[in-house]
Amino acid sequence: MARKIFNSPAFVKPCVVDVAYKLLRPQNWVFLDGKAHVDYRKGLNGLFTRHALSLYLPGQEEVYNRYYAEFLRISQEDNKGKPEPFMNHFRELMCAVSCRTFVGHYMPDEAMKKIAHDYYLITAALELVNFPIIIPFTKTWYGKKAADMVLDEFAKCAAKSKVRMSAGGDITCILDGWVKNMIESENYRQKVAKCVETDQSEKPDMLLREFSDFEIAMTLLTFLFASQDATSSACTWLFQIMADCPEYLDRIREENLRLRDGDRNKPVTMDMLDQLTYTKACVKEVLRYRPPVIMVPYIAKKSFPLTDSYTAPKGNPTTQDCFNKG
Repeated sequence: MARKIFNSPAFVKPCVVDVAYKLLRPQNWVFLDGKAHVDYRKGLNGLFTRHALSLYLPGQEEVYNRYYAEFLRISQEDNKGKPEPFMNHFRELMCAVSCRTFVGHYMPDEAMKKIAHDYYLITAALELVNFPIIIPFTKTWYGKKAADMVLDEFAKCAAKSKVRMSAGGDITCILDGWVKNMIESENYRQKVAKCVETDQSEKPDMLLREFSDFEIAMTLLTFLFASQDATSSACTWLFQIMADCPEYLDRIREENLRLRDGDRNKPVTMDMLDQLTYTKACVKEVLRYRPPVIMVPYIAKKSFPLTDSYTAPKGNPTTQDCFNKG
């Protein structure tokens, strides 16, 4: 049912608090309707293929190794056996992994740390109890300032990627892949416009227009919006459960070392991840046991036949209406 709703932009649109439009910007792709939304999303699909995901792994593992070393240092040196609250550490770790995946090394560490530190201001600004207007020194005001900062940093990264990819650089992050698709699309259009004979294989799977640095930044902000709190929550619960149930952790460690041929420093590959059967089962169980996203509100733009027996009327239903009407 959820998949059907997500895949029906002709019938529904996100139903978010008013301030979300101000933080993410009303022209953001997630607020587009119908065909415009579908076409935009199709242009992003190629960034999440198996091959594309494999290109992001080295940057992700680099981040994990750096933070794991810091976690070990904290537990061994700083606290001398005292408990350490790790939620904030995980928030920064997840933000760092996200930023490396999205924009690679275009973003300096200090900018990433500031985003990780300030991002909660964006989350707080989206609370339902806030006024839907931005008043100085309120949660919405601080959230807007944080969102502006993130957009500015992502726009800088977009400009750097365009220069590097135009010079023939390799893809190391989502931003690179997207920019390269734009460049290839424009090169193909130029050939067609000049009546240069082209083979069908030269045509990109999806012809993209060139997106401005700010348009790219808005999209990357939605990626961060989708990943930051959810992954931080899931990561924290997984850590807690492993601490409470060391027998599960032992099995995960054994599986990982076995697939690395006993070498804990062996780089991760997509094939290796596919074979982590027990590890993936533990992750999925955490997502079932403590789901990080419990609701994604959508509103019907027109009558939407959800099932053979129920049609959601335009402008409705509320979540409770859905439950009451089955």
